[in-house]
Amino acid sequence: MNFKRTEILKFPDVREVDPGGEVSDWKRWESPISIQEYGAINKIDISNTGNQLLFAITSYSKVLLYDPVIKDVYKSFSKFQDACYGGKFRRDGKLLSIGTSEGQIKVFDVATKTMLRIFKGHTTAVRRSDFTPDNTHLVSFSDDKNVCIWDLPSEAVIETFAGHTDYVRCGASMNLSSDLVTSGSYDQTVKIWDRRSGPEPVCTINHGAPVEDLVVLPGDALIVTAGGSNVKFWDIAGGGRELVNLSPHHKTVTSLGLADNGQTLLTGSLDRHIKRVDLENFQVTGNLSFPSSILSVGAVDKYVIGGMVDGLIQIHEKRPETMVDGVKKDNKKARRAKNLRYMQFSHFESSSGDFIVDSQDMPIERRFDKFLRKFEYSKALNQTLKPYVLQKKPQYTHSLLYELIRRDGLKTALMGRDEFSQLVILKYLNDNITDVRFSRVLHHVANIMVDLYLPLAGKSSKVEQAFTKLARKLEREIDLVENLTGVQGMLDTVLEASNAGQHPPRVEKEIFKNS
Repeated sequence: MNFKRTEILKFPDVREVDPGGEVSDWKRWESPISIQEYGAINKIDISNTGNQLLFAITSYSKVLLYDPVIKDVYKSFSKFQDACYGGKFRRDGKLLSIGTSEGQIKVFDVATKTMLRIFKGHTTAVRRSDFTPDNTHLVSFSDDKNVCIWDLPSEAVIETFAGHTDYVRCGASMNLSSDLVTSGSYDQTVKIWDRRSGPEPVCTINHGAPVEDLVVLPGDALIVTAGGSNVKFWDIAGGGRELVNLSPHHKTVTSLGLADNGQTLLTGSLDRHIKRVDLENFQVTGNLSFPSSILSVGAVDKYVIGGMVDGLIQIHEKRPETMVDGVKKDNKKARRAKNLRYMQFSHFESSSGDFIVDSQDMPIERRFDKFLRKFEYSKALNQTLKPYVLQKKPQYTHSLLYELIRRDGLKTALMGRDEFSQLVILKYLNDNITDVRFSRVLHHVANIMVDLYLPLAGKSSKVEQAFTKLARKLEREIDLVENLTGVQGMLDTVLEASNAGQHPPRVEKEIFKNS
């Protein structure tokens, strides 16, 4: 009877799969397209409304609209007396707002290049502007330390916020509410303003360095600020508390941008790099190098754009993957398989009477399967507890534990272990017991470990500390589950209340309507 090898359970790797289901690879790029302009590139904005994809690139005295399909400049706006700043599309892509060094904000029709509005009121340069979600108001951020909200039809100032004590260099309107505005200043603070509550900010955050840029994440619960070499995440719903502090660069971070449908964050810095940060685990997952210091970044679909201090713009496009029958044909492994130098002079053609034997790759038996074949469960488990396996292939350990449970040999494999072996297993439990992929099996393993070794933990301080750490981690997980259950209950109550006035149609009406 043939021995059935252990089936390795497969799980999706969230670090390699993007929200669209495609593999996100920042190592495969076409040669960048370069555009040279006069003056620093202070802002890059993207309009992706479905009809046309356009990049608004703001240089010293003009704004370029670049079309990546034709790979050329589509239009340009140059009706400025001096410098212009922060070209920003409206959410529908029909209007473009641009700040000027004279303190004006000019609004253009993208289709016809017609100047529709000129907003006058600021005394110095307007560095940034943004349209509100209702598409009828405009927010401006100026070096005169003021934030203004304008009415698009009447060109009138609706509200002026004057709480900053230094230049206001960045800001944005919230994604869901037209009444909420956030601004960042060189006074090292970020303020959130509510038009309904008067001229005072509803929340003030101290970044600790002059704020160069900020981004509001989808849902309006979190904002990201950049200043100095730090990128900080703030919980607005929790009163403005700091959640994460990252230092992905060794020089000043000048710009931020969202990519992958809001799942990743791009950071540009004076160190000539654009880095990608995964918003699920806050780890740097990509890096692009540029020839000069970065002042502005932008990303959409397969494009990453960087604007530099010397007026150079580089547009990077991801290289498409060649797939044949669902298999990649141009990756490193496939190229290495084709590059067999020792066979370049060994071409052989079979004769008509030759019998060709098909080559079959014999499956390699893993080491822990060899011990399972001999029913040596402890030695099999030891093979999957090695540091390399635990770090690179934790699914091997999980699959073996699942197989031992199926064979009713898990307790046998865990019994009779010394202090070092106990610590290895407890470390694996502490690292992975809250992972949803492994938690069900590891809960059973933890129960057996508690029964076998917790009464003897007093003999070893390290084992006792490992058990204490495991208990605390489980307590935190239980508290989290209870809080999430409470939130789910509140959401269910709100949804039921919102649907209370809606009476479902009678079945008879539906039948008569469809007949």
